[in-house]
Amino acid sequence: MVNHNPAETGRETKSISREHTVIVRPEGLVTVTGGKWTTYRSMAEDVLDRCGNAGLIALGGPCVSAKTQLGGATGGGQRYTLAEQAGPHSYGSEANVVEALPGADRVIAPGLTEAMARFAVRYEFARNVEDVLARRSRLLFLDAKAAMESADAIAEIIESETEAPSRKAEFKALAKKYLHPSH
Repeated sequence: MVNHNPAETGRETKSISREHTVIVRPEGLVTVTGGKWTTYRSMAEDVLDRCGNAGLIALGGPCVSAKTQLGGATGGGQRYTLAEQAGPHSYGSEANVVEALPGADRVIAPGLTEAMARFAVRYEFARNVEDVLARRSRLLFLDAKAAMESADAIAEIIESETEAPSRKAEFKALAKKYLHPSH
């Protein structure tokens, strides 16, 4: 159950169930709350079922979500562990796209090439240094020092690929919070 008013119930968000709720209003507004990213397929099925039952869309038959591969899936059953360093293999069927981008041979930090950063900006909608180093590569959480050291290079890539501000200074301030006191 989603906690709509934590002050009233005295429950903190961490104690709330991770279940999702789909609300379909009579005027057609659909709201999805709660859930977690690992259950997005189930959430999507529930949204479509609720919208179909409300007459907002025509249902086209049984759901095929469980059999649909995500972008980048290789279909070959290759498995990599989280302990492995990131690299082109992390991109599955899109590895050739990454390798074709400028900077495929330029390593910015362990497990992060210039081409991987360009891919994040061009295809994954990364718009600032934090997007690349925390949300796409996770380098900030794995090695904050390396992330800080690569911030300038990432900012240059973002600035060459977009007109968006790189927010490099904000990222460096954030990264300092993740550094071990000995750094």
